[in-house]
Amino acid sequence: MAAMRLAALGGYDAVQMRDIAADSGVALGTIYRYFGSKDELLLAGFARWTRFTRDQLRAHGPVGETAAQRVANAMAAAVKKSDEQPLLMEALTTALANHEPDNLHHKVAINESFSGIIADAVGDDAAEVDVNGVERVLSHVWLSASIRWVSGEAPAGSVGEELRHAVSMLLPEQELTPGQPIELAESADQDSGWVSSSMHADAGTAGLNKNPIA
Repeated sequence: MAAMRLAALGGYDAVQMRDIAADSGVALGTIYRYFGSKDELLLAGFARWTRFTRDQLRAHGPVGETAAQRVANAMAAAVKKSDEQPLLMEALTTALANHEPDNLHHKVAINESFSGIIADAVGDDAAEVDVNGVERVLSHVWLSASIRWVSGEAPAGSVGEELRHAVSMLLPEQELTPGQPIELAESADQDSGWVSSSMHADAGTAGLNKNPIA
């Protein structure tokens, strides 16, 4: 999707609706028919990425003997690709701060996939873990750590470290040792190396994903 491509290259300010139209070869009016703003476009792409990430983690299977290990390793895998795209993450976290009602369902979808990754990792230990509580806390830690990273207050890799630390505090009775790194497969239609570009499923037109990033 052109919005993700532009964000990956120049951050939030580089994403302009007219440039999206020009880059994708779609009329500006057509884009506005499906998306009210660049924030909605960015969040739609982010929602697709989180769904893709959860699907990939499910296909791979959990790594770790305890719920703490599995959750920590799943979180590390989920944020690994984002560490490689600081400008794109800056744009996405900025879009998340927009409180327009049209963006709400995308935010809900992002949160559901994020929570689902955690629930999948906890697995059979759900009876012994406050899964909802862990999901809520880790989602807050992820957002806060992401904002600190993209604003330059924290170094690259800090998001994963903050999440691992949070898991160790939330599940203190379980040994937390790193498992084998989870390598997520690349989607054939991903933008920016990690965001699915098949936006026609949401927009009703294939033109918005005309120029994916190589």
